[in-house]
Amino acid sequence: WLVIGGGGSWQAGETGEFDAAALGWADLARPIAILPTAGMSATEGDDLLEYFIDLGGPNGSLVPIYNTADAQQEENWEQLAEAGLIVIPDGPDPLALLQALRDGPAAEAMAQAFDWGAVVLGVGSAGAALGAWVAGDRRGGAAERGLAWLQDVVVEPHFEGAESAERLQSVLHEHPESLGIGVPRGVALALGPRGEVETVGPGDVTVVVEAQTEDED
Repeated sequence: WLVIGGGGSWQAGETGEFDAAALGWADLARPIAILPTAGMSATEGDDLLEYFIDLGGPNGSLVPIYNTADAQQEENWEQLAEAGLIVIPDGPDPLALLQALRDGPAAEAMAQAFDWGAVVLGVGSAGAALGAWVAGDRRGGAAERGLAWLQDVVVEPHFEGAESAERLQSVLHEHPESLGIGVPRGVALALGPRGEVETVGPGDVTVVVEAQTEDED
């Protein structure tokens, strides 16, 4: 399963429904891997691992990939390849995640684990990074190429109100071949191995297409 969480605080219980769902789909005979590359600290990552263990998950490890050099370390990508659940938590630096995982052995290891049945849970900015394009900074920067686990899809996490919709539309205007997905806090879009599509959590996922102007019609 590929699970795209819109964000939220796991400490406050906001992500509990989709965290539990991801754990339920995971191969519990294999370890959990926490990937803090979007900017989570090592201490927070260790706490998140303990949280998943308390939910009934197996033991696991924090995989310390913060840059491209870390992603080349054999010990790191081997932990990803062996995982039954890979959790990529939200963080302030999705660009670091993109740079570290766009190519190379860590990205290949994640894909290998997924092919072997691992669940990949990307939350917030990390969920957005799994799409085809990621919105630039709020000052109007150009969209960045994503990891494209969801091809031709742009994910807007923390989706709420007009500002989120406008931000998503700005990326769709640059890349009109793409479909926009708005995922609120506490909600996840889950895609299963047999074509299953599920929404998990107390809310709805919004599908957005590029708005056409009169001149474009």
